[in-house]
Amino acid sequence: MPTKHLNALCNYFNISFDYLFGFTNNKSYENSYKKICKTKTMLRLKELRKEYKISQSDLAESIGSAKTTISGYERGARIIATPFLYDICKKYKISADYLLGKTDIKDIL
Repeated sequence: MPTKHLNALCNYFNISFDYLFGFTNNKSYENSYKKICKTKTMLRLKELRKEYKISQSDLAESIGSAKTTISGYERGARIIATPFLYDICKKYKISADYLLGKTDIKDIL
């Protein structure tokens, strides 16, 4: 299911992406936002790569994607596709809601 539709589902049931993905038993985050923020997503994805000292190519390879796809996410040209969002968050232990700009809590609760 596309990320934007999952966002609508999460908002409807007042649950987080992390809960939906099975990363946490906490249903939601306090003070979370309803909308996905492309600006925060692109900045946070770049921040993640810097933290792990990996290139766009390295990240793409680690999740079975193309470098151009990662570049598109970091330019804010598109929202991270659901399978890649799941893989990035699981592999690097980062909150999907944080990566999408829906919360400022970086770690999965």
